[in-house]
Amino acid sequence: MPHKKRYERTVQYELMMGRQATENIRSFPVGYLPIGCLERHGDHLPMGLDVIKAHKVCCAVAQAIGGIVFPPHYYTGIHKMSDEQIAKYTGEWGNIYTDRTAKDNLADIICQIAITGVKVLVLYSGHYPGCQIEMIKEISKDFRGHPSITVIPFCEPMIMEGDHAGISETSFLLYLDKELVDMTRISEVNYKDHGWQADNSPERASRTKGKRDVDLVIAHLKGEIEKAMNERRRYKATNECTVSSQTLRTVIPFKGGES
Repeated sequence: MPHKKRYERTVQYELMMGRQATENIRSFPVGYLPIGCLERHGDHLPMGLDVIKAHKVCCAVAQAIGGIVFPPHYYTGIHKMSDEQIAKYTGEWGNIYTDRTAKDNLADIICQIAITGVKVLVLYSGHYPGCQIEMIKEISKDFRGHPSITVIPFCEPMIMEGDHAGISETSFLLYLDKELVDMTRISEVNYKDHGWQADNSPERASRTKGKRDVDLVIAHLKGEIEKAMNERRRYKATNECTVSSQTLRTVIPFKGGES
């Protein structure tokens, strides 16, 4: 089922006015943190494609089901490349990765977001090599015992076929912001750079596919958020029962043998 976007409701945290931000968190304590890196995506998509895509999809999810979208973070993408690879992909292509700092930086940010009152946070990485997926899953696991926040790790390949600047990512951006796509810049050199084949060529991309894929993400994250919120409610209820039992034992200590 298509999800209607409610544009009249502000979902971007940085655009909210003072108390509006904290009031929105109190009313629906769900947040989204779009992350990734800066890297070449052919010559038809922007360098910031991964994060632009993640941010715009997060806004679509928040507009459909609620929540706060925190500002996109472009310096949280890793790739674990050799020095030779870095010389090519950073030195020649201009890609920027932060292998040494990304995980700790994200943990610090999430701790701050937890203090604001957000109870469930979607950590959406638009950049998804294996090491990046592993990192966001590790972060989620690290916060599993946190008393006030649950982190949901997410990237598109968890629920659909992903690619690098091919049919999938190009379709996403054609739907989300077609002005950022220039299909006339695609050439043979891009096919060699990214290894596109006929089945995942960006020239097969469409806004229709982009919309369908965004709707799939919305439906998936809606289910994950509902599950996480229910788990947090159970966690809170269990803790309150435990505290109440401890209080009773302290106030009215049991005395064996009395009638």
